[in-house]
Formats: sequence, C-alpha cells, structure tokens
Amino acid sequence: MSEQLEHTKHTKHTEHTEHTERVPPSVRGGREVSAAGPATLSLERQALLVTVVLRTSGAAVAAVVGLLGLQSAENPVWVLLSVAGVLVWAGLFGIRTLRGGPAFRFGVGDVVVCAVLCLFHGQLVPSPVLTASAGSGWIDLIASVTVLNAQCFLRQPHGLLGTVVIATAYTAGAPGLREAPVVLLLQGVLSAGMLILLRRAARSADSTLAAKAEARANDLARAAARADERDQQRRLHDTVLATLTMVSTGAITERSEVLRRRAVADLGVIQGFAADTDGAAYPAGATDPCDTATPLVPLDAALRSAAFAPRPGLPALTVRFGAVPVLLLPRPVVTALADAVGEALTNVVRHSGTTTAHVHAQPVGAGVVVHVVDGGRGFDPVTVPAHRRGLRESVTGRMAAVGGAARIETRPGDGVHVVLRWPR
Repeated sequence: MSEQLEHTKHTKHTEHTEHTERVPPSVRGGREVSAAGPATLSLERQALLVTVVLRTSGAAVAAVVGLLGLQSAENPVWVLLSVAGVLVWAGLFGIRTLRGGPAFRFGVGDVVVCAVLCLFHGQLVPSPVLTASAGSGWIDLIASVTVLNAQCFLRQPHGLLGTVVIATAYTAGAPGLREAPVVLLLQGVLSAGMLILLRRAARSADSTLAAKAEARANDLARAAARADERDQQRRLHDTVLATLTMVSTGAITERSEVLRRRAVADLGVIQGFAADTDGAAYPAGATDPCDTATPLVPLDAALRSAAFAPRPGLPALTVRFGAVPVLLLPRPVVTALADAVGEALTNVVRHSGTTTAHVHAQPVGAGVVVHVVDGGRGFDPVTVPAHRRGLRESVTGRMAAVGGAARIETRPGDGVHVVLRWPR
C-alpha cells in the first residue's frame, strides 16, 4: 500500500508539473506574441473603419464640390465621369473592406485611382481653383484622404511610397510651384509616424496582457496542484491513515476481516488517485461550482449515503437524520458536503463517547446549511495538536475548497456542533 501511495503522489506531481510548463507559444515569457493580440486587433479594426469612413465621406463631399464647379471646369464631361468613378470606387472599397478586411490590392488601387485623378488635375477643376492655395479643390480633398488612408491600409514603407506617388502625380498634373505636394508629403509622414507609434503601443499592451495571462495561468495551475494535493491528503486521512491508526492502537488486529475490508477500500481510493476517475475534488482553477455548465445533483441522497455508510472497525453509530429539503447543487459542492459530514460522524464515533448523532440541513437563499450535532464529551479547540487534520482539513478545508465554510462549536462536556455552509 505504501508503494502504491508513493507512486500515486509521484504521478500526480509529474502531471501537474507538465501542465504548468505547457505554456502556449503566443504568451510565452512576456515576449511579443506571434499572433495579433486584442489591443492590436482592436487598433486594426478601428483603423479599417476610419479608412472606410474617410473614403466614402471624402468621396461624397468631393463629388458635391466637383459638381458645384462643373460649369466653370475645363472639361465638364471629364468631371462627371471622374465623380462617378470616384463614387463607384468608394462604394466598392468600403464594401470589400468591411466584408473581407484589408486587401493589399485595394490599398494599391486606392493610390492608383487618386494618382490618375491628380495627373488630370488641370482638366477637372476650374483654373481659379487650380491656382489657389492647397486644399481648395475636390482633387485636393481626394488626395489628402488617400494619403491618410494609405498609412492605415498599407504597411510601411508601402504607405509612404504611396504618398510619394500621389504627391508626384499631383505635381505633374498641376505644374508650377505649389505647396500642395509638400502638404501631402507632410501628412503622409506625420500620419505614418502616428500609426507606427500606435501599433507599437498596441503590441506592447498585448505583450503585457500575454505576460499577465501566462502568470495567471501558472498561478492557477500551481493552485490546482496544491488543491489537488490537499484533497488527496484529506482522503488519505479519512481512509488509509485512519486504518493505520486503528491498527497501531489495536482497535483492529492485523488478521481480522475488518482490516481486510478496509484495506481493499483504501486501495481503491489510492487507485482512484492514479486513474483520476474520482472526480470529487474541486481544485482551484477548475470549473467554478457555480458555473451553469457544472452538473447538479441531489443533496439529500448524498448526505444519507454519508450518514449511513458502514465504518468497519468502529463502534456502531445511530444517526438521526432530520428532514433534508430536495436541493440540487453543483456536484463538487454536494461531494464536499457529504465528505465533510462523513468525517464529522467518524469523529463522533472515535472521540465523542456517544453512539448517537443528529444530521439535518436547511436551505438558506440559494445555498444550504448542514448541521451535525452530537451530545458527547466535546473538547477544547485550542488544545487540538497542529498535526491533527480531521476537522481542520477534512471538514473546514473541504468546504473552503468549494467556496463554502465550516464552523465548529464545542466545549468540554457540551458535545460538538458542526455547521457547514455553502456558499460562504
């Protein structure tokens, strides 16, 4: 039995160590994540939305401005065709971007459309507008929006290259010394720099979030390992160690049938640890017992099974079972309550000096309170040695592990009253 127990502990420790070390590559070591994190994804979504809004609204405003100056344009037919083409392109650009995300060819196409308009600048705006300062014509509006969109839609250096193409086309289409191409270049450089800083900040935020997620996952894994180890210790205390104690004190002999039955049952508990088929433990970081996905089981049947379970090698105990309401609670909670009741009744048999105990439960809000009462000799909790783990771990610890609480009310000569409450 001791060799089986040692193998089980080693197996569990190895499994939890491997679980702790399995960290997804996307959140490893706080380094830059290989896949886009939430901050980067949010930034890119907002940037795409901005490009669509700028393209569609800019095209609409430019079309209105172009049509208002139609009568004084050098070539009204070209203006009408250009305005129609700009509106159609803006619609295609917006629909494709919103449905399919960014596409490099659409970003390049946007720059090409703008460059073509800039090359024919002199034919599309009136002469007075052409000689005015930058930003007064509808082509200027289209060019300015396209320069901004290129920085959002295209990665560098493609965004800045698109800016240079547009500024060059603008200069070729409207010869002469003008400030408009310089303004377009400045817009491109400033907006590119701003987006570079925003993307770096987003990646830094993602790295920070990934590092925190990794630390939290590791903490939960360690907490789960500790909780699982404590649950094993509680079960070993209630079974294997209890049997060994009875043998050492002479309560049962080495060759008795009672010892054989207890040893078989205890071996089943140990094998359950190795196979992890017990399912009763609720380690930290596991599914929340309040989670709607956690199966609900009846409490009354579990409490009755714990109250009337055989206790080989111990004196008979008469359990007076009070009315228990029909309650459906999460399985880990029901298991913890039943195990805590079983351990409390075992302590009555061993230590109270009485052969009778009372068990009853009552609903409290969305939870329950279970009472285990005996009229035995009681004890002084202050005098309990630190190595005695029965009430501290097998009762109080079990309830704490599922978000509940346990209270022990006793004094010498006045019996023991164990109160189990869930939730806390």
